[in-house]
Amino acid sequence: MSFWVFFKGWIVEIIRRFWDRGEYRDVEWMQEVHDSWFEDWVEMRTYRTLEEFDEMASEFFPPSQVDKPIFTEEAEGETPLGGIMRLRAPWSDEANN
Repeated sequence: MSFWVFFKGWIVEIIRRFWDRGEYRDVEWMQEVHDSWFEDWVEMRTYRTLEEFDEMASEFFPPSQVDKPIFTEEAEGETPLGGIMRLRAPWSDEANN
């Protein structure tokens, strides 16, 4: 989010908080600023809400620990490069292959 969207969004937020308390409702320039920058306020609030959601979701889904794959190869084999090379995940079951 750009600085100006963030800035305009906070200005609208301040105006809305004044209005919620019943202050400055009849100030024409505040109404014009609110109407002009309302979309920036919506973008700022959406961004902040998604940040809060990501923070809450990270508590439920901690980063997973994945073991490194196992690489094996045969030095001697049918080709000039050697024998069979394998890359296996330690959590996979070889009986299923």
